[in-house]
Amino acid sequence: MEKIKAIIVDDEAPALANLELLLAKDSQIELLTACSDGASAIETIEALQPDLIFLDIQMPEVSGFDVLKALSPNHRPYVIFVTAYDQYAIKAFEVNAVDYLLKPFDDKRFFDAIAKAKNLIHQEDQQMLQVKLGQLLQHLDQDRTQRYLKKLSVRQGSKISFVKVEDIIWVEADNQYVKVHLKTASHLMRQSLSYLDQHLDPGSFYRTHRSAIVNVHRIESLEPHFKGDYNIRLENGVVVKLSRHRTEGLKELLNW
Repeated sequence: MEKIKAIIVDDEAPALANLELLLAKDSQIELLTACSDGASAIETIEALQPDLIFLDIQMPEVSGFDVLKALSPNHRPYVIFVTAYDQYAIKAFEVNAVDYLLKPFDDKRFFDAIAKAKNLIHQEDQQMLQVKLGQLLQHLDQDRTQRYLKKLSVRQGSKISFVKVEDIIWVEADNQYVKVHLKTASHLMRQSLSYLDQHLDPGSFYRTHRSAIVNVHRIESLEPHFKGDYNIRLENGVVVKLSRHRTEGLKELLNW
């Protein structure tokens, strides 16, 4: 029987080491590699096309759900999510689309998840897998819609002003701050880009690379740049880079 090719993705080194040790006990699984961040995971999964991935949900910059969204629907592998946050387990996996491991998990729970994955893989029902993963991502998006920011508070000396998010053209990381760019002004905020990435409506805002989020309604044009990267020209004339591993997600969002 052909071995099941697997990749593990987790930003915590001890978690990666534990998964590697457990997988080494199963002769039917071939571990191709391990990734410590979501961005490299997207490129690695697309390049190696594993049958199965163990995917941490909470990772900085690019989360496990971001990884899935960035992959082509035709090339999403079977997924066992790994999380320390049981609210994700309760909300996301009641649909039984995929299995999950809630940290800390014991060996029995791990091998139970492996057995379920093997059964699904041997059934080779890729169409059903993609339908379920699509439903899962849609379920998660709907669950988050009530938490999207409508306004951002901006402090100017002792004065606090409020910016409507639809007026934002783009946001860039600036050391420990973010710089929010409007049509006629820019504001520095003590906030992380990752926080805004999680709390701005993904139907309107898209993270184009590690240091920038753009309002997709303010995009004027896109031009190929280098090795799959693009340059995005915004309505205020600013050009922002679109990393190649984030191209598919923007294509789906803009239907281009």
